[in-house]
Amino acid sequence: MVGAAEQPLARWRRTRGTLAGVSVDLIVSGIGMVSASATTSALCLLDPPDLLLNYGCAGAHRLDLGPGDVIIGDRVVHFSAQIVRPDGTRDYMGFDYVADGARVQTGSIPTAPELVALAQRCAAQVRLPAWPGYATMPSVHTGTVASADIWTQHSETILSLHDLHGSLCEEMEAAAIAQVAAIYGIPFLPVKDVSNNELLKATGGATERGWPSLGEQELEVGRRAAMLVEAI
Repeated sequence: MVGAAEQPLARWRRTRGTLAGVSVDLIVSGIGMVSASATTSALCLLDPPDLLLNYGCAGAHRLDLGPGDVIIGDRVVHFSAQIVRPDGTRDYMGFDYVADGARVQTGSIPTAPELVALAQRCAAQVRLPAWPGYATMPSVHTGTVASADIWTQHSETILSLHDLHGSLCEEMEAAAIAQVAAIYGIPFLPVKDVSNNELLKATGGATERGWPSLGEQELEVGRRAAMLVEAI
C-alpha cells in the first residue's frame, strides 16, 4: 500500500492508502458477527465505500480442501439462524432484513457477480505459496461461505452443514457483512483461505482458555486470501 496512514474509523483501526492508484481503506473489524456488522455499519454510515472486500481464514467443509486453499464466496449463509423445534429438530431460517423499504427474506445472500468474476481472473494470475509442510500449491475454489459465531469440529455436523447449504467453508464474519452491504446497496465479496480442515484433523486446544489454536501457523492465516484481495 502506497502512502499508508492511520485514519481511525470511529473505534476501529483503519489504514488508508492506495493500491495501483486506487484509494483503499484497510479496516480491522475483529473476530465475530457482531464486530463485523458494527464495523461495516460504521463505515457505510460515516464514509460509504464503492465496494466491500472481506478476507480472512476459514474451516473447510469438504474433505478435498486443505490449508492454504482459497475460497471465493459467490453467496453466503448464516448457519446459526435456526429454529430448534420441541422435538429437537432444527429448521434453517436464513436472513430477514429491510432494504430500500422492502422486507427481504432469503436463505442466502449472493455476492457481487462482477467481483466474483474479477477475483477468478486474478486468481488465475496470482501464484499463492504452499502452506508450510505441504508440497502442493494452494487451489482456488468458488462457492458458498457459511458464517456463525461457531467453530465446528464435529465431523458429522460439518458434513450436514455442507449437505444443507452446499458450503465450502465456515467462518465468523462474511454473512454479517453481506447483510449490511445488502441493506446499503454496496457490492460485496468475501475471500477466505482454509486454515483448518476438521474433517481430516481436529485442531487441538492450546490457548489459555482451552480453545483450539493453530500455533505457529497462525502467521499463515489469511495470508493467501490477502494476496488475492490485493490482486483484485
